Amino acid sequence: MSAPPQQRLAEPVPVLLDYDNVPRTDLRRGLPAYITRLLSVLPTTALPHLGRAVCRLYGGWYEERRPSRTAKELAEVIGDAFPPKLWVSSPEGKRAVRVSVQLARSLRVSPGADLFHTYRPRGAPRGLTARSLPFTGCAQPRECPLSPVHHLLARDACPVLSCQVSISDVVTRAEQKLVDTMLTADLIHASRPTPRGGRPQVAVVTNDDDIWPGIYMAVRDGAQVHHIRPTPRKPWPYAAVLSSGYTEYSLGLAAS
Repeated sequence: MSAPPQQRLAEPVPVLLDYDNVPRTDLRRGLPAYITRLLSVLPTTALPHLGRAVCRLYGGWYEERRPSRTAKELAEVIGDAFPPKLWVSSPEGKRAVRVSVQLARSLRVSPGADLFHTYRPRGAPRGLTARSLPFTGCAQPRECPLSPVHHLLARDACPVLSCQVSISDVVTRAEQKLVDTMLTADLIHASRPTPRGGRPQVAVVTNDDDIWPGIYMAVRDGAQVHHIRPTPRKPWPYAAVLSSGYTEYSLGLAAS
């Protein structure tokens, strides 16, 4: 089956995916299966048979200037196991889609300039407090084995006087930087008119409210934005300000 010339010449559809928004349970069958599921919700008007999709994954890919562990794992999947063509099933029928996948290490406007320091291990968050001893429901209220933990949280110090350990030496958390703004910048860049004319098609996959100003600007610039929510949610209230150019989907639910 061959596609009409206008479909073969269509611009690739950018699929901008906030990787940390994807439930880990949805990735158990592998990244190709998840991306196939994402593309299945897009209408053929956006992604026709033999259409092209460029899926960019956004996350903390650099710890300082070194690739993060997740970046290394995904690079292996993308390089070795990701098929160049996926068969996508949807209510409109089954269609073949040509797919390329890449880690969003840089902005679309400047693909050769990687943005480093996007993954940063941090100490414990501020504002941690400890409830009074004994803890509710404690089986050994007089000799609670968590008493040293209580001391650490309450005083930010080890109960051993000569020990210099603090909370930040014990508890760390991962923090991503630039990810949301990179996705927003690429979304706005993708909304620019295409060389062949027509309304640009762009898909964005996130549950994060912070992306909304970028979606609004992309629609106002003339793009058709297909917003895929990784988990079923109620429709965003912000969409009421847009009369056209925006469609919201939730995996497992019909388009709004």
